[in-house]
Amino acid sequence: MQVIDQLNVGGAERVLVDLANILHRQGESVTVITLVRPGKLAAQLNPEIPLLNLGRVNRFNVLKMFRINRICSRYDIVHVHLRYNFRYVALAKLFFGGRYKLLLHDHFGDIENDKAIPTGIKFFLHRNPWFAGVSQPLVDWAVQYIGLEKENVFLLANIIVRKETTLTKRAAPSVPKLLLVSNFREAKNHAFACRLLSRLRNTLNFTATFVGQVIDPQFMDGIHKQIRGQKLDDIVKVVHDCDDVQGIMGEYNLAIHTAYQESGPLVLIEYLAQQLPFVAYKTGEVATQLQAVIPDFFMENFEIEHWIDRIETLLSRGDHYKDSMKDAFDAMYSDQAYVEKCSGIYSRMMINGH
Repeated sequence: MQVIDQLNVGGAERVLVDLANILHRQGESVTVITLVRPGKLAAQLNPEIPLLNLGRVNRFNVLKMFRINRICSRYDIVHVHLRYNFRYVALAKLFFGGRYKLLLHDHFGDIENDKAIPTGIKFFLHRNPWFAGVSQPLVDWAVQYIGLEKENVFLLANIIVRKETTLTKRAAPSVPKLLLVSNFREAKNHAFACRLLSRLRNTLNFTATFVGQVIDPQFMDGIHKQIRGQKLDDIVKVVHDCDDVQGIMGEYNLAIHTAYQESGPLVLIEYLAQQLPFVAYKTGEVATQLQAVIPDFFMENFEIEHWIDRIETLLSRGDHYKDSMKDAFDAMYSDQAYVEKCSGIYSRMMINGH
């Protein structure tokens, strides 16, 4: 069973939806439960996958804790996404005596800068000692800071399902279209993107689209002001209601990703799937994996002139990276490879006596 609080638009939520769909497609039995509400991404689950909703309002509601423990007790393994959800289910299990095995799937994105242990996490992980991190630094944290055994800690990097679309031939365009997909909060560094585009327009005629949900309204207001202040209104469009970003990638010539801290980032795999070249700051497990294969896509700093040079270089190359992007996606992010990884984790949990 896969557990999360709600399936709003976000990286961990996307991973759960794609993981559940992949497991179902491979013939595995899977159920999804949301602790608070289903959320927008619930509609993207295969309709044959059972979706339960606890409907919790107050996390200290004893009746809801009793019910989640009863539900989890129907399953051998409960795969919980995000630390606070794991803590909630582990507390319910402790109170009401569940015998199922819990796996924490940790998506925390700033582990290199913040290694603090959230309240209760160490206590509950020592009683439910199974951990999957989306990045190698998370795996190292679980061993070094939590004290888990290495054989109970796994790297489970992010994955997405490739949407079948008509892939566009990307010849060098006269007016290239740039895409940035990131929810609007400070760590995504839209402010740098605006400064970059303001300088880029001095040498290149282009348009750009920012796609993302508003996580921090105050930050979003600041970005709108920056767009107006740098006179980007005529070339930058902001979109908040796109639930299918892979479906629009064929309209663009190049993507940029300016976030300075990530656990994934998941969207880079989507660019790879749709063979949309990109320029991204190197942060997160996906960036580490892909830089070894296509180093031209990654930046080590935020020097604007370096970014401009790289953007212009990639645009001039058109479809040069198409084959290498396809090969990288097939080799690193296929459904079968991910299912085998998950099945291996679940098998190890069942064999172990914890």
